[in-house]
Amino acid sequence: WMVATERLRIRIAVPLPGCNYHPKSWLFDDGDSQVLVRGSANATGRALASAVEHMDVDVSWDASGRARVAAGIEMLNDWETGESPGIERTVDLPQALIEDIIAVAPTSAPEPNLVRQVIATASTGSALSVPASPASADRESLLRLKERFAGRSSTFERPRLVIPEWLEWQSGAYGHQKEAVYAWESGPEPERGTVAMATGAGKTLAALICATRMQDRAADVPLLIVVSAPSVPLINQWKREISGFGIDAVTPTIAGDANTAVTRLVQALGGGGTHVAVVTNNLLCKQSFQNTLSNCIRNASGRVATLLIGDEAHTLGAAGFINNKPEFFQSRLALSATPERQYDPDGTEKIFEFFGAPVYEFGLDRAIGFCLVPYDYHVHVTTLDDDELDEFSELSDRIRRVSFLADEQDGDDYLTRLLIQRRRIIETAESKISLLDAVLEHRQPRTLKHALVYASAKNPEQFDDIAKKLTALGLRWAPVTQHTTPNRNLLAETLDTFASGGYQLLLAKKVLDEGVDIPSTREAFLVASSTVEREWIQRRGRILRQHPNKAFAVLHDFVALPPAGLFRQRVGNDSDLRKIVDSELSRVYAFSAHARNATGPDGVFAHLDLIKEVYSPPTRGPSAHIGGHLEAVGDHLIAPDTPKGTPW
Repeated sequence: WMVATERLRIRIAVPLPGCNYHPKSWLFDDGDSQVLVRGSANATGRALASAVEHMDVDVSWDASGRARVAAGIEMLNDWETGESPGIERTVDLPQALIEDIIAVAPTSAPEPNLVRQVIATASTGSALSVPASPASADRESLLRLKERFAGRSSTFERPRLVIPEWLEWQSGAYGHQKEAVYAWESGPEPERGTVAMATGAGKTLAALICATRMQDRAADVPLLIVVSAPSVPLINQWKREISGFGIDAVTPTIAGDANTAVTRLVQALGGGGTHVAVVTNNLLCKQSFQNTLSNCIRNASGRVATLLIGDEAHTLGAAGFINNKPEFFQSRLALSATPERQYDPDGTEKIFEFFGAPVYEFGLDRAIGFCLVPYDYHVHVTTLDDDELDEFSELSDRIRRVSFLADEQDGDDYLTRLLIQRRRIIETAESKISLLDAVLEHRQPRTLKHALVYASAKNPEQFDDIAKKLTALGLRWAPVTQHTTPNRNLLAETLDTFASGGYQLLLAKKVLDEGVDIPSTREAFLVASSTVEREWIQRRGRILRQHPNKAFAVLHDFVALPPAGLFRQRVGNDSDLRKIVDSELSRVYAFSAHARNATGPDGVFAHLDLIKEVYSPPTRGPSAHIGGHLEAVGDHLIAPDTPKGTPW
């Protein structure tokens, strides 16, 4: 009567085959306040009265429990709508009776051995023998049980990765992916190793091919795949790529409740199939996260295969990962365009020890013109002012004084801070803003499209100054920083508008360094030039990805050097000035090596050779071709082959 008059509603949840669905929760709600009870007890007199159980009680009117009540309500809502992992669907009691999901109980309970026989024979179709005993459940009930069990088992498909039909990975422009996959599978440690591939050469797809083939070799064994990435934009990108292989990855880091997301992943793994989680490096290193996964694997008695994919694996060389490595992963794959950590051989060695040594490399020299577009490179030079030079010299003196402490932790940390402060002077030189303004005016702002400007992450003022310049020039632009990327909808909208031409330009800091895929980008202005080789390669890689409307890309590099006149006066007694020049020139020469415009009378090498002559010892003097540029504070020099207007 209560069900018929809708005074009582009973919902029947149908669990997925093989899922041990076992949570217990009670919610009491008077329309104003709520009481949530969760625990181990079954709702029986014996369990509640005489058993030793654990139960938590939270109330909505207490601040400490309010969030847990809200989380519990969300979980119960998922149960009711059939959206909880482990539940196939949820229906009302009358409909469950109509569909024969449940039936009126027989007068006597089925004997346990008969139920086991139903399960054992359901998948084989063999005959079911039921004794015609009054004490046994009736034959029709058991036959219906067998029919439902067999039917659901045959139609339910456990999640599995599938290589998309469109993906040509064994031949053509991306045939190198086959080489990478086979190298990882058959290296010194099969299914372990580091794969180094140029940005844009398809590392993500190659890794997912490795994972799919590993899954297929494991047959019916459940497979847990965890992908670790250094940033939220990369997590979103991995989730999109994984969906193309047929699986909806779990992303605990950006979920409303990371713990619940991980718990659901573990529960789903019990139902078999392949399950993927994409997490940040920080979450991967948390002991609680590792404990949850390792306990799940241990409880499965070895019947779970595991794979860890470390994207941009060079970022995992830091102490947080090295001191807390998840050793329970059987198979391991490290991905990076630059797996070696510059100035950190120990960190590099630790990465290789954990993931496996490099097994395959596909460098920029092979990728350009094959799966990446060629590029033009233009070097624009400006000079430091007097205050910047004085600060650089002062920091250099302090660096020399504390360098003998480098082997001690405190001294090493202090030295690192000093080096970063000195590097900030080069990256954020005041004159770079006026040089950028001059280059953009020369380039004609109205013709810009699908361009990036990189500002320094070490000085917010530079970012703000560039933003003012872009606005003053009438450019349609948008920021992409660590403050905008947590808003997934805003980030997606920004990138989509940029890709369609709504924004001419994106102003970014380091957030776009690591692997974010915007293939339509074809021009970049590196105002914040970096001495970190990995950052050079990543930022160059942002513009080299192939796109139907992009035959080549253009890269502008902004370099700050001491005034040439002062340099020639002091170079004999000031080795620090020489370090500035040598460091910047070595970087731009490295960039030039693969440039389309490297040679020729106005090419990059000719331009750099002339600049180099200006900073030669006094006995040689400046080159007449420079015409006095870069001699004094505030001088700047735009690359001679910089295009006026669009180069396309």
